[in-house]
Amino acid sequence: MFVFDPNYTFEWPVKVKYPSAGGEDIREFTGVFRLPEDELDLYKRPEDGTFPSLINTVRDRLSDYWIGWSGIETASGGELPFSEETRARLLRQSPIREAVDRAFSEALLGLREKN
Repeated sequence: MFVFDPNYTFEWPVKVKYPSAGGEDIREFTGVFRLPEDELDLYKRPEDGTFPSLINTVRDRLSDYWIGWSGIETASGGELPFSEETRARLLRQSPIREAVDRAFSEALLGLREKN
């Protein structure tokens, strides 16, 4: 039986690709996301069309739907707890922002990168 859940959440693997001398350094964690109420929310356009505006639009969209994680550790080895401030800090780094955006899009739109 199908039960409609307007607050559906799901977990999805996130692969962060850092540049390195040997190619790519890929690090993984699990993102926890909230399903958008309206899929049109995924296609918000930046107000002025500039690159900084585009980045801010993506950060804002991900902040609305990226609601947790597991598998991110601190430098001292403990689990990094979720908070809005920490999420904002992570989204300021392009490899992380791009990885979270890619994972969210894969999950919702069925788009997967070819290996």
